[in-house]
Amino acid sequence: MPKPFPQEIAEMMRRGVKEKVFPGAVLAVWHAGEVYMEAFGWQEILPVPRQASLETYYDLASLSKPLATGLCLMRLLAEGKIELGQRLYEFFSVPFWFKEVTTANLLSHSAGLPAHRPYFVKLITYPPEKRKDLVITWILKEPLAYPVGKKHIYSDLGFILLGGIIEIVSGKTLEEFFEDTLKMLGLSSKGILFRPKDKEQAAATEICPWRGKLIKGEVHDENAWVLGGVAGHAGLFGKAEEILRLLLFLLNAYLGQENRSFLTQKIVSLFWNWHSEAGTWALAFDRPSPQGSSAGEFISRKALGHLGFTGTSFWIDFENELIVLLLSNRVHPHRQPNKLKVFRPALHDLIFKKIVGSAV
Repeated sequence: MPKPFPQEIAEMMRRGVKEKVFPGAVLAVWHAGEVYMEAFGWQEILPVPRQASLETYYDLASLSKPLATGLCLMRLLAEGKIELGQRLYEFFSVPFWFKEVTTANLLSHSAGLPAHRPYFVKLITYPPEKRKDLVITWILKEPLAYPVGKKHIYSDLGFILLGGIIEIVSGKTLEEFFEDTLKMLGLSSKGILFRPKDKEQAAATEICPWRGKLIKGEVHDENAWVLGGVAGHAGLFGKAEEILRLLLFLLNAYLGQENRSFLTQKIVSLFWNWHSEAGTWALAFDRPSPQGSSAGEFISRKALGHLGFTGTSFWIDFENELIVLLLSNRVHPHRQPNKLKVFRPALHDLIFKKIVGSAV
């Protein structure tokens, strides 16, 4: 059974609800074998308030990049079906300026691609069965935003391509391959999944001006939505308990304490130990920025993590035996203002002081 949080942490989360940092959230912390997990506030306030619970599914947004796309590529790498140095042209027909792009470039946001394009505006006019091929064609026509490998620009586009690569190599849809990958690890595809069937149990996100409705149980990201809710950059939903289990599997594998199917120290280390002078990115995972990080002041700069636009994040700090997972729907009912930018690092600092610091 998870432990309740120290009073100061619980109070800060309740203050986050009261001050409209988010309508509600689930906070989960693992530290040196102890698990803390609680739900706070509301999974939706419109049309009728409904309390958040540990059973609430949250739209994980860009956490899909490490936890779905990254995980699937770890498996393909372990099975010898893909290599980090493989060139993009081995999977797609590419123009000359993309000839040197590798799988590792895509995973580390150093492929020369721009950050974002609103492809959904045009894609929605095409039949659903044509959209996946079309968006890949459009991405591969983008001019370079910077020289390949010389810089990092966080890009959804590279992970859309990686989703396509997974499908080409595996011979399955990304959704099918991911579900099969979870089963190999002994995880439930009812706890982490694309396109949740139980939409009532999903936290509401935005009143979307483009779709003209409140978004609930379908992906918030517009490009992922027009692609059917499954893409390499977004689309994943999850419950805190199952996500925390996956994060712990990754940590234990990295530390050499547990091998689970393809999830070995060798494979996780290849992703987590990857470094570039151009920035903080590992492969599919980020590290805290030297200054002003969402991880706060005390989490190790060697920690691995990721943020999601909807109000989700995780950090895995192997040096301090700490995992912090925050699931919120801070974009409900509107994405602005984003008060989470200030709240989140302060929360991480408080967790470190009250849980890690108290154990020292």
